[in-house]
Amino acid sequence: MSQYIEHIIYAQGSQPLPYLMELPDGRINLIIELQEHSINTLYCESNFEGKRTMKHGWVSGANAKAITYQNNNDSAIISIRFTVGGFYALTKIPMSEIIYPGLEIELLLGSSFNRLYQTLINETEIERKFQHIQRYFLQYITDNTFDSSVVKFIDKNIDKPIDWLVNKSGYSQKHLIHLLKKQTGFSPKYLQRLQRFHKVIKAIQQSNGQLHWTSIVYEHEYFDQAHFIKEFIHFTGISPVEYFKINNSSEHHKVLTDIILF
Repeated sequence: MSQYIEHIIYAQGSQPLPYLMELPDGRINLIIELQEHSINTLYCESNFEGKRTMKHGWVSGANAKAITYQNNNDSAIISIRFTVGGFYALTKIPMSEIIYPGLEIELLLGSSFNRLYQTLINETEIERKFQHIQRYFLQYITDNTFDSSVVKFIDKNIDKPIDWLVNKSGYSQKHLIHLLKKQTGFSPKYLQRLQRFHKVIKAIQQSNGQLHWTSIVYEHEYFDQAHFIKEFIHFTGISPVEYFKINNSSEHHKVLTDIILF
C-alpha cells in the first residue's frame, strides 16, 4: 500500500493552542473522527472565513492554500495521508469532485465508508483499526500500474524544468496538465511551487530560531524578497515572519510537520 498511502496517524487529546494550520502539499488527507458525536470545524479562507463543520470523516489536501482547524478537545482522529495521486489511483475519483476542503467522505465513497466507520468505532485496538483501513483500501486496487504512472514520474522529478517533464512524459503539455489536475488537483507548475514552498517550511522548522531571509530567498530561487513574501502569503495567509514566530512558539512542529499549531 505504500505507493498509495504515505502514512496513517492516530491522535487523541487536547492541544494547548486553539487553532491548527494545515499546509497544502498536493496530497490528499482523509480524516476520520472516532468520537461519533464530536463535531470538527475548519476555515477554508484566511481571517477565519469559509467555515465548515464535519463529523465522521472528511477529506482535505486538494486545497491550494492553507486551511485552519479549530482545536477540538473532544476528538480522537485517524489521519490517512495519500501519496501524490494515490487517492485517485485507488478510488478513480477525480479531484474535481473534491469541491472544497472538509467534504464529507461519505459523499465520495458512499455506504462502504459507513460500514468501515462502524467497524473502526467498535474496534478497541489502534493497530487493528489501521489494519481495517488498509484492508478497506486494498479492495480498490485493480492493477499494479500506479507505481510506473506519469503522476509518480512527475512527483519523483518535480524539481526538473517543465519542458523536460513534458518531453519525458510522452504527452503534450496540455494533456499532461489535464492528467495531473484530474489525479492530483494541480498543474505541474503549481506542484513545483508547492515543493519549493515546503523546502522553505523545512528550512524554517530546522532553523532553531536563527534564520537569514535573504539566504532563503536566493537559495530557493525566488525572484526577490517581495516575490518570496507574496508566495508565502498565498499558501499560508500569513507572512513568513508571522509563521516563523508561530513555529518557534510551539514544540509541536517537531512532530506534526504538516500541521502547525497556533
